[in-house]
Amino acid sequence: MTDHGSFHPIERFVEGADPVLFVFATDTPAQRQALHDEMVARLSAIAQLSETMTYSGIESPDARSHQGILECVAILSRDVRGLLEASFRAGP
Repeated sequence: MTDHGSFHPIERFVEGADPVLFVFATDTPAQRQALHDEMVARLSAIAQLSETMTYSGIESPDARSHQGILECVAILSRDVRGLLEASFRAGP
């Protein structure tokens, strides 16, 4: 690894598929803190979106009216999972 870190693959959700997602591997305390801060920010966004859906009382004009918000929660959740997996793995 260099002072700038390196990239390494994370396993996909599909068994047997080649790894395709990459996360920055950290070398310094500042980089590890930045990764931690990013995870916290995404978790906070998930919580805020979830609370919005729970408490806002949004009326649903059709079955897929909230699909965009649910997709955001799913994407952020996958991001956090990938960042957590990467933060616990030793680099090359």
